[in-house]
Amino acid sequence: MGSQRGHLLKRNYFFAFLILIIGFGGLLGYDLYFKPYVLSRTVVKVKVAEGGFLPKNYELKVGDLYLDSVQTKDIPSGVITEVSQVEHKITNVSLMDGSILTESLVDVSDLEPQQDEGIFPIPKEAIFAINGSLRSRDKVDIYLVEGDPPDKSETATPTAPNASGGPAYSTGVMHDSSASSSANEAAQPAEPARQVFLSGVTVNYVRTEDNNDVLDTENGNNNNRFTSTGKVAAPELKLKKSDGELLGQYLEQGKKLWIVRVE
Repeated sequence: MGSQRGHLLKRNYFFAFLILIIGFGGLLGYDLYFKPYVLSRTVVKVKVAEGGFLPKNYELKVGDLYLDSVQTKDIPSGVITEVSQVEHKITNVSLMDGSILTESLVDVSDLEPQQDEGIFPIPKEAIFAINGSLRSRDKVDIYLVEGDPPDKSETATPTAPNASGGPAYSTGVMHDSSASSSANEAAQPAEPARQVFLSGVTVNYVRTEDNNDVLDTENGNNNNRFTSTGKVAAPELKLKKSDGELLGQYLEQGKKLWIVRVE
């Protein structure tokens, strides 16, 4: 009886020791592997001298950045995970030491105008055609269009009845069929003259008629482009100031813009 009780006691000690080992192993595994590698993600942070900050419109350098592991629950949306994504990019806001960089804090898409650039709004009256799927950060080509779109619904004008009782049409002098065909072609409105004016222009904003941003969803852009939060009315484009001034001159001459999304 005593030997059986001693055997059970040894077995209980063994299981207690085994549970202790498993517990310590589990804690070490959680702290050393699961937490830093499974529940965390490497992100880019800002490195600034104590008490300092990086001002808005500052060009980030490699020395201003470092990688750090952060728990997934603490990572904001649009986080930057590679230093190369933000190297030489411009800050949109002032940044403190240890700030986690996101796409909203840094101009990763080069939307902010440089010294020789500006954001030029295009009035809807000046637009000949524009993509309804246009969104912020897209690239567009701009064509200059002369005149209005051709009217395809022109018909002959009836005059007095002819001898057979049917309506007669104004035909002018008599001519053969080939001359008539040439005259009809000449009478058709000419196709608008088109030429590429600017290529690869960055779209900063896409506005509706009530000046709201056009997005894919209420939560922001996702580039599915099947639906949108509003109808495209007018874009705002990032242009060199010289190109913007030239564009204004063309618009003053009555030319219209055909805005075509290429990226």
